[in-house]
Amino acid sequence: MSLRISHYLSGLAIVLFNSSIAADLHAYTEDLPPLNYLQQGQLQGYSVELLQIIAHNAGINIDIEVLPWARAVATADVDPNSILFTVARTPAREEQYQWLGPISKRRIVLIKLANRGHIQAKTVEDTKKYTVSAVRDSASAKKLQQLGFILGKSLDLSPNDAISFKKLIKQRTDIIAILDWGAAWQAREQGLKYTQLSTLVVLDDDLDYYFALNKKINPLLFARLKAALAQVEKTGKIEQLRHKYFN
Repeated sequence: MSLRISHYLSGLAIVLFNSSIAADLHAYTEDLPPLNYLQQGQLQGYSVELLQIIAHNAGINIDIEVLPWARAVATADVDPNSILFTVARTPAREEQYQWLGPISKRRIVLIKLANRGHIQAKTVEDTKKYTVSAVRDSASAKKLQQLGFILGKSLDLSPNDAISFKKLIKQRTDIIAILDWGAAWQAREQGLKYTQLSTLVVLDDDLDYYFALNKKINPLLFARLKAALAQVEKTGKIEQLRHKYFN
């Protein structure tokens, strides 16, 4: 059983598939640690491992392709045998896909360094007197702007979570808006314990994460995946994976 990796110069796109077995389904994702990410050319993450376990138990062969998110969405939309992940199930997306899950809570938090005791807030409104960093064009940044945070004053934008987190460590920002999954990952990457961070306010926890399947997918394959997920939930494996990636 061999894996082949392909790179496209027009943007990050890595295809992992079994070259000896035809895939029943194609899965598309982005680089979003620790849910789905690449490390030394290997595809890893909570959602990746969970999908592989579900597919194995369902007897379904899948290949997984990592793309910039907009391209992943566009590619999955035109592929009737596709799975898109990791996807927040929103009202706007409800009719676009068939949903497999939920597989995790989506929880965006406002976090500070625990040792910065002077930074205190009980509500999102309270944090406006500090500088909050968020990833540019992210759901977090859009939410903060909708709530009246002003760019250049109470709101600072970064190109990615890693840079936001480094700003937090260097005290170039007071607070960051980030997924709790992402905060745990970035802390580990920077050699910190999650206990060295302090959650001030939950910005958004109304949604859950799912695998989103194309509406034209073979209904028999969808049924097998649903049954396999239900079986995995009974084994405690999901909690084991969560502990592995969000410790």
